[in-house]
Amino acid sequence: MRVEFDGGTLLLQEASENVPYAEWDDRVEEYRAPAYRYRPLLEWADAWNDEDSGSDAQESAHQETIQSATVAVEDTARAYPALALDPALQIEPREYQQAALDAWRTHDRRGSVVLPTGSGKTFLGIQAIADAGVAALVVAPTIDLMNQWHATLTNAFGDQLPHQGRDGPEQAVGVLGGGTHEIRPITVTTYDSAYRYIDEYGDQFGLLIADEIHHLPAPTYRQIPEMTIAPYRLGLTATYERADDAHELLEDTGLIGSVVYDEEVDELAGEYLSEYETIHMQVELTNDECSQYDEEYGIYREYVDTHDFDLWKAEGYQEFLAHTSYDSDGRRALIAKQRAEELARTAAKKLDTLDTLLKRHHDDRTIIFTANNDFAYEISQEFIVPCITHQTKTDERTEILERFRTGEYSILATSQVLDEGIDVPAANVGIILSGSASKRQYAQRLGRILRPTDERQPARLYEIIATDTMENYVSQRRREGIEAGA
Repeated sequence: MRVEFDGGTLLLQEASENVPYAEWDDRVEEYRAPAYRYRPLLEWADAWNDEDSGSDAQESAHQETIQSATVAVEDTARAYPALALDPALQIEPREYQQAALDAWRTHDRRGSVVLPTGSGKTFLGIQAIADAGVAALVVAPTIDLMNQWHATLTNAFGDQLPHQGRDGPEQAVGVLGGGTHEIRPITVTTYDSAYRYIDEYGDQFGLLIADEIHHLPAPTYRQIPEMTIAPYRLGLTATYERADDAHELLEDTGLIGSVVYDEEVDELAGEYLSEYETIHMQVELTNDECSQYDEEYGIYREYVDTHDFDLWKAEGYQEFLAHTSYDSDGRRALIAKQRAEELARTAAKKLDTLDTLLKRHHDDRTIIFTANNDFAYEISQEFIVPCITHQTKTDERTEILERFRTGEYSILATSQVLDEGIDVPAANVGIILSGSASKRQYAQRLGRILRPTDERQPARLYEIIATDTMENYVSQRRREGIEAGA
């Protein structure tokens, strides 16, 4: 049997009828299998050779249900090289990092590791690349995070990797995304770029690392692990589970594997992360705000109640949204809901409370989180503090973060852009003025203030909500870890 990589699939030439995972392709009159079945197919044929693996891995799930067969295999699918790499800076892994790496190795170098923000997931990725000893593709959700991975991997392995022409060691790590198209044995990319090109380069890498893996179950991004032959796969995130349970697809289908290691924030706080406390504060709406809120929220609730939408479930909220596309009353109800939410998010007394907190923590490093750009800009103007949103140009954002790191700026206002994908300097106070019901967003914002500092000061996360509004529900849901749309 000849195994050939073909446009994100495996073409199995001269394969027998009992070959697993395959379907007959009338166009070429040969069997064809998904690319991610590369290793299971070779194991079935008794042709998989993992000499580099020192793990005592349990048998893979497919071996329990599929009869192995000794089949002569010509493997032309693998185009990735073996690599012998050692991180340039030899740092002893923390106890939990070593435990996570060991767990991953024990599971055939497949699966996800869940660690809190600021606990060294990138460091674990470096260790995994060195351990696997094969070409690796690192996929990140944003260009900023892709660039951070590129800088880190260049520092770790740049001098040991081959490079072309005059590029030098700084170009030894490839980049696919952000206007750059360079494929090297170690390459970083974004989810969007990987989705676009994985059918072309899915045979070039033996290790797939998906950073912020909670993005991967999306229907389009799911094609990234489906169309690569990489026998080794590592998912990294601080918040693994999704409200739609789509994360289970990564486990049930074998695209990545199960969660092999999970460490909670509380288990690392104190020794590896800052001690912290969360403080929930409530403010009342002004009389005018309360009157407007009651009117708008009443319009929304009346429509919802008369249509029996089950807003406790995602399907119920989706049904409500579907009605708004063709029902004028439904559209008015949606607008009313949005206006009510905006009134609660930007309540005037929140700014009074914010003023008090900023004065209390004048010697601390503080990040103010909002749900939208307009409110972030309003805070920036009111308190004369720098602001970062998705509209902030890269050079300006870099300068602001550097000044925040050095202490020239002690306060920073932001919308959702710093929740994920940007390396934020250490802060010890976070103030949430508005946000979603997402556990993921809450965990990311908490993580921004947990990176240990030399002073080892305890971190504080304040959450300011408008009482007797939908924010009570939103706050409860995100702290319970349940995403909701209603």
